[in-house]
Amino acid sequence: MPESPKIIFIEDATNPKQSILKLKSALVKFPLSEEDKDVISAMKKMLFELGGTGLAAPQINVHKNITAIYIPEITASIRENAKEYPLHVLINAEYEPIEEDGKNSDFEACYSVKTVAGEVPRYNSIKVRYQTEEGEEISKIETGFYARVLQHEIDHLNGLLIIDRFTSDCLHGSFEEMMEARRQSLTVEKRVLLDKWLEEKKKKA
Repeated sequence: MPESPKIIFIEDATNPKQSILKLKSALVKFPLSEEDKDVISAMKKMLFELGGTGLAAPQINVHKNITAIYIPEITASIRENAKEYPLHVLINAEYEPIEEDGKNSDFEACYSVKTVAGEVPRYNSIKVRYQTEEGEEISKIETGFYARVLQHEIDHLNGLLIIDRFTSDCLHGSFEEMMEARRQSLTVEKRVLLDKWLEEKKKKA
């Protein structure tokens, strides 16, 4: 892979249906190859520089079931039912919904979708299974915002984007429109945090 991988966008694909962003990712074998380790290192570096929240290998044009997640303090402070998570990697990840816990819709954007953002319905609780970088198998139930992030990232590994999850009753539009709609939905205190977060994003752009 290139030393400085770039995020790819579904809007730039000549044939979006054949884009790597729309394909199911290949499972990763253990022990990890040097190539896999390089991919993981590049993803960690990129996600940290972006300021979170998640990044999947297909987004940097790598056809493998690898995702990195990082929820910094400011993001956790803005969202409901959220807490900080240090930068970590999930390999061969999959999830099952806990349907009896229902769904909720909340605002999402995507690094690989540059023209639209909006409310996405997600399960409140899921059972997630994955392997760590060391190959340890993990199976646990997750809830709240972290469960939302997991669903978003594992969707990427299965060729699904937020545009595939939008429903007719969910608000969606340009990133700028959705950021303003999201801002209006927040308390005064959280609006201040959101504005700070957006300023940090601009500096990183």
